[in-house]
Amino acid sequence: MPTPHTSQAIAVCALLSLLAGCAGGPAKVPAPTPSSVPPPPMQAAPEPEPAAPVPPPPATPAAQAQAQKIARAVVDLLEAGKEEEAVADLNRALALDPANKLALNLMRQITADPVAELGRESFSYVVKPSETLSRIAQRFRNDLYAFYILARYNDIKVPRQLSAGQTLRIPGKMPAGGAEPRDPPAPRTATRTPPAAPVAVAAAPVPAPASEKAEALPPPPPAPPPPAVPEPTPAELALRSGEAAERAGQQERALADYRRAAAAGQAGAQARADAVLKRLIDTHTRAARQAFARQDLVGAIAGWDRVLALDPGHDTARSERQKAVELKKRADELPGKVSVGASAPAG
Repeated sequence: MPTPHTSQAIAVCALLSLLAGCAGGPAKVPAPTPSSVPPPPMQAAPEPEPAAPVPPPPATPAAQAQAQKIARAVVDLLEAGKEEEAVADLNRALALDPANKLALNLMRQITADPVAELGRESFSYVVKPSETLSRIAQRFRNDLYAFYILARYNDIKVPRQLSAGQTLRIPGKMPAGGAEPRDPPAPRTATRTPPAAPVAVAAAPVPAPASEKAEALPPPPPAPPPPAVPEPTPAELALRSGEAAERAGQQERALADYRRAAAAGQAGAQARADAVLKRLIDTHTRAARQAFARQDLVGAIAGWDRVLALDPGHDTARSERQKAVELKKRADELPGKVSVGASAPAG
């Protein structure tokens, strides 16, 4: 059994051992294991570049032909000053064929600022008899269809109402020869200096004076006359005749003249022929339906005949005419019935 002194000695030894351990420094912290290291932050993947827009597929030949037909009819609408109707039809044409050059040209003339498009510099031009804005645009802008922006440049609301003697502003510089043809200048006559009197000299001959040398030179050639204005072609004459007939209200004659001009290759003639044809068909269709509403079957049949003469493939005219013919046949078969379409005798 330990004595009290022995127990006290053991306690002192234990205390000394504890103090020796503290003097050795702080306890080492174990290194972190690889599983305890946090992973590095992940980088965001680059966003893909937006794909280029896929161009629309080209229009079919049928759509291209229909768009060109609509664009040609718009020419007549713009000449009549019907801009809103022209814009609606041009949108239809471009929906069929976004690359139609005539539709894009006409739409640009409607939407663009004429001064910004053509420039502020201009010169005056007096309209001649039977001249149109289309011919003036062809002459000065080299574009028959540039008539509408030229009309807007001159604040003309209805291009078709151009009159002779009217003064226009033509954008650009005046041509070198002027806007109007000029008379050729009179040829210059060379002035001759009378020869000097001969000098009698016994010695060597005296050289001729300078005036005689100048006299021996040939006179300068006359200035060439300005180029002659070419005569209008038969196609242009047919186009002018159609324009005059259309202004006079002679639509049938205008249609025939425009068709002759188009057959000869005159630019713009086919579009005018199509527009006149449409007006004639609309007029005869309206007359036929009004006659049918009045129970004038003879007049209705005659109206549909006129429509079919202009457009043999008009399905509506063919079916409506057949209906009127059948009704007239039934009315004629009724006993004691006055022929439908003829005026009844006064009672």
